[in-house]
Amino acid sequence: MTILLVEDDPGIGRFVVRGLEQRGYRVQWERQAANVAALDAARGFSTIVLDLGLPDGDGLDVARDLRSGGSRTPILMLTARGALQDRLDGFDCGADDYLPKPFAFAELLARLAVLVRRAGERAPEPVRCGALTVQPGTRTAAVDGAALELSRREFDLLAALAGAGGAVVPRAELAAAMWGEADAVNDNTLDVYIGYVRRRLADHAAAPVIETLRRRGFRLVQKHDAT
Repeated sequence: MTILLVEDDPGIGRFVVRGLEQRGYRVQWERQAANVAALDAARGFSTIVLDLGLPDGDGLDVARDLRSGGSRTPILMLTARGALQDRLDGFDCGADDYLPKPFAFAELLARLAVLVRRAGERAPEPVRCGALTVQPGTRTAAVDGAALELSRREFDLLAALAGAGGAVVPRAELAAAMWGEADAVNDNTLDVYIGYVRRRLADHAAAPVIETLRRRGFRLVQKHDAT
């Protein structure tokens, strides 16, 4: 499992990365607030350990943006702001747990274990289409174990197609899965994203393909079944 650590202090960052890796976690260390949402959408982390005082923004805003964007990745706030109101603000912005600095590393490990376990208990089952596996809980996808680098909307499109089990998904349903019922999306925009995901899948020989059925929609099929 992979943890996203968002921390600009080099000493704390090295300490946390080294400690977590020694205990079997994979850690991606990010120092900028601006990159967090894109990383979370593309990678799908088990947990985000988030500092509040970042050089280009506030961690509260990062957490709020993640939740408003639909991210369900557990967030553990790790910060020097330890007052009650600070903690309440953190929970209000979408944090799942809050650990003030200075902290005991053993407590950080224990809190992470709880968040990872809870996320696993509520995670939906993976969806498989041949060699393709889509993990709705972590918003990740892979072909024969090789990760697909997908944006948030690309993932939503692929998940909707994979979840249909080979059935045709009408354009309107795909648009709703990606943008919501209330948003008006023209056919050209949807076709652009279909093209994006087709190119992602084309990089993997064993991947299924997206088939277009005129005036009906799209479906995900194995290459040997495509018409």
